[in-house]
Parts: sequence; C-alpha cells; structure tokens
Amino acid sequence: EDVIERANNSKMGLGASVWSADFDRATRMAKQMEAGSVWVNSHFDVLPGVPFGGHKWSGIGTEWGINGLKAYCNSQTLWLKKTF
Repeated sequence: EDVIERANNSKMGLGASVWSADFDRATRMAKQMEAGSVWVNSHFDVLPGVPFGGHKWSGIGTEWGINGLKAYCNSQTLWLKKTF
C-alpha cells in the first residue's frame, strides 16, 4: 500500500505504530513496517524482557531481553577430547 511505502521511506527505523479499529488489518500492516519495534493501537509500551532496537540508521542489534544481555557476555568454546 501507499501508506506502508511512505512510512518505510525513511533512513530511520527505531519504532512505528499503526492505529486502526480493524485489528487484523493493522497487524498485517505492522508486519510490513521497517522498524525495530512496531505497536498496534498503542505506542512505546516496553518491557525489560523484550528486545528493543532499531533498523536502518536507527541501529544494529538490540538492548534488553536475552539478545541485549548477550551483547555484554564473552563467549567461550571448549574443545575437550577425553581420549586420544
């Protein structure tokens, strides 16, 4: 739709919201939005357990949630061979 195209015609993509009395249509539209967080019939409802991040020039990666916590972790791989 023209509305989706115009909304996505931006270098930014942190958040977006879709407002409609037709919930199913709004959900279909929200799935097409190029933004890190998209709300339907609300805006900026956040929870610390849910990843928050942007698309495009609004950032790469996320904060909060498991994905956000992993950014502060050092991974380690152990290769253990018990016999040779």
